[in-house]
Amino acid sequence: MFPRQPNQSVIDGLLVLQTLTAAARPIGSRELARQLGLEPTRVNRLAKTLAGLGFLQQAADRKYAVGPGVHVLAAQALHASGLLRAALPALETLHPLGHTVSMGVIWRSQVCYLYHWHPGMSSAEAVGMSDLFPAADSGIGHALLARLAEEEVRLQHPAVPASLLPRLAEVKERGWAFIPRRSEAVVAVALGDVPPAAIALAGPFSKTEAHRLIKPLRVAAAAILDSLNAYQQTIQKKEPPCP
Repeated sequence: MFPRQPNQSVIDGLLVLQTLTAAARPIGSRELARQLGLEPTRVNRLAKTLAGLGFLQQAADRKYAVGPGVHVLAAQALHASGLLRAALPALETLHPLGHTVSMGVIWRSQVCYLYHWHPGMSSAEAVGMSDLFPAADSGIGHALLARLAEEEVRLQHPAVPASLLPRLAEVKERGWAFIPRRSEAVVAVALGDVPPAAIALAGPFSKTEAHRLIKPLRVAAAAILDSLNAYQQTIQKKEPPCP
């Protein structure tokens, strides 16, 4: 939730950074301005500032792409949170079920998949391999949105339709999310409030079969939380005491 007087420059700068981070190719400042609906001069100034900090880099054709600072930020975040390190062994225990295995978080009403494994892949290939996906259409999205109060969903995720709120109430009561689709279904459970992530299985199964998948999902979720707690305790022991 925004403060009473949010800093618009910070908001716009992060939008520029996130858009370029998600892009598959370098983008010029004018095209970027059109995509974001911002004034070109403002976008150009923000992009140059981010380039000066090393988060972006400008090619000879003056288009922008991600710079080394983005990779440093990503590596530091993954190391500090310990989530992916803690989750990988538990997620791999779900591979023998033969379904797609994923773990993700929500940002700006979109699910970002930290892990998205299909049968035949290695775990290394599954890390960060999927694009953003609307939370309203995602099993992981439903599992995480259901942990919020209705008012929090409205305020924090305005892109989520109000018609979804009754379904989220059902997910909250049941403790897991289920989304049937034409060729496959998704079942998901949240890890908890910290970390605000969820894991899911997707495949050609019915709701009846989904009930049988809840137990291995919950076992994996508990294993992730146990591993994450152990990792954080180890990190705390390594930190020097405050003077």
